[in-house]
Amino acid sequence: MEINRDPEKAMYQASSLGKPSGRSPSPMADPIVNSSAEQSDDGSSQKTDPRDISQWPITPDILQIRQRNETNGGKSKKLGVTWQNLTVKGISSDALYNENVLSQFNPFGKGSKSPPLKTIIDNSSGCVKPGEMLLVLGNPGAGCTSLLSVLSNHRNGFAEITGDVSFGSMTSQEAKQYRGQIIMNTEEEIFFPALSVGDTIDFATRLKVPFHLPPDIKNEEYAQIYKEFLLKSLGIAHTKDTKVGDEFIRGVSGGERKRVSILECLATRGSVFSWDNSTRGLDASTALDWTKAMRAMTDILGLTTIASLYQAGNGIYEQFDKILILDNGKQIFYGPRDKAVLYMEDLGFLCDPAANKSDFLTSVSVPATRTIAPGFEDPIAPDFKGRFPRSTEELLAAYNNSPIKLRMMAELDYLNSPEAQQNTADFKEQEAQDKHKNLPKKAAESAGYFQQVQAATIRQFQILWGDKKTLFIKQATTIVQALIGGSLFYNAPDNTAGLFIKGGSLFFSLLYPTFIALAEVTDSFVGRPVLAKHRDFALHHLSASVFAQVITDIPIMLFQISHFGIVLYFMTGFQYTAQAFFIF
Repeated sequence: MEINRDPEKAMYQASSLGKPSGRSPSPMADPIVNSSAEQSDDGSSQKTDPRDISQWPITPDILQIRQRNETNGGKSKKLGVTWQNLTVKGISSDALYNENVLSQFNPFGKGSKSPPLKTIIDNSSGCVKPGEMLLVLGNPGAGCTSLLSVLSNHRNGFAEITGDVSFGSMTSQEAKQYRGQIIMNTEEEIFFPALSVGDTIDFATRLKVPFHLPPDIKNEEYAQIYKEFLLKSLGIAHTKDTKVGDEFIRGVSGGERKRVSILECLATRGSVFSWDNSTRGLDASTALDWTKAMRAMTDILGLTTIASLYQAGNGIYEQFDKILILDNGKQIFYGPRDKAVLYMEDLGFLCDPAANKSDFLTSVSVPATRTIAPGFEDPIAPDFKGRFPRSTEELLAAYNNSPIKLRMMAELDYLNSPEAQQNTADFKEQEAQDKHKNLPKKAAESAGYFQQVQAATIRQFQILWGDKKTLFIKQATTIVQALIGGSLFYNAPDNTAGLFIKGGSLFFSLLYPTFIALAEVTDSFVGRPVLAKHRDFALHHLSASVFAQVITDIPIMLFQISHFGIVLYFMTGFQYTAQAFFIF
């Protein structure tokens, strides 16, 4: 069997590993001026760069956003992420049955041993500079989601985290107050289903308007311009008046709901984005459009993009700068994208030219799906030249001995570089300018507190109006309950014989609003996941949502109790005087 291999591959280990490759991460290079076709020494043109963003339809809009942000001396908010010797552990499933309700009260039954831990991420290191995109690959259970969570500074739920994670030159502890700039998009689409797509994005853009704007643009105009740009970027502008929906409320399709989730993250105007399988539910064309949009925004705005994707096509794969492969929590490869496939082929794995490169890289640790090149099948060869790595440990050993690791580990000093320190200083300065002047210094939100309450109140009314059937049924049910209650106490006599009847009517009129309040508890719990997500996005303080619910409930409950009281009052036959009625 003859293997068609790249002619450059023969010199791979001798020369290619020691030279920089891929796109230059230098922030001084403007990606817009790069030509879509490279010229060789003899003047002939090479193939078009798949990452040339100069001709993409979304590029002019992003350039306009950058120009608007840099008006009046605004600075780009660039950070980058660096992690070194990162190990993440969680409580093993073996510990789940050790405790129960009764064992909590048994002082003699508690063991002194700590619960067993499972290593989720084992000694991972890497660096993603501003303007770079990292693709994290791995089979389900490899630890991709956990790695993205820690790199997004989301540490809740893990039993033990060791190692250093830096954002720019900030530590993870210092970066907590900037959680609105370090965003993670999870696989779940969590929304208020009764809201329309336009209202959902509008809420996020309103609360992320910078405090200092150019004199020729107002807050409302800025929010609307950014909302229209986001809706157009993924082609869902036609759904802005359609409900988001869920399993019970009819709304947009699953793919469109995923795009709404992506746009809500982008509305935060963050600096570091982690995308956990964000193309799930999207067709191939839309997934590629999203990747191109992230490529353009990463290049022009200096974002840091980390994504974990399953079954990414070659068009999507080519948009990334670096590849990180996890297998059972171990980092078996981390290096430039254009060296990943060549590296695995040199180890003895055969990549079909028609296959997806990301699928090939993920399958090297799966015996049922990987293909071995001829000449590497010898299981007893003393070194890697005669056989391929058969286990995760051998893949890890091969990577630790490769020149790629030495080259990539040299980038870990980025957090101490003058570039990182300057970017972090500019980031903090710009964040301080974007925040409302009345907010506390350590507040993560951008909008003022009154603006947060105002936006949350508008959203609460939109949620109620979006579910008009439930609202009208509640009012109709109230009238029915008033008629039934009034018929029980109907026309009570004005003597001592009616004293007990009228007392019962008063008691029922006080008890019914209490039952109405109990019905609101379920709605409060249903909205908690959305509020938790918005807290991570630093859209608003949680108390702003509480005040918004109270403000919204006042007119609704006033109307509901009024027609309930009117019917019950006059059917019972209380005194027909204004004084007695309003006391009631």
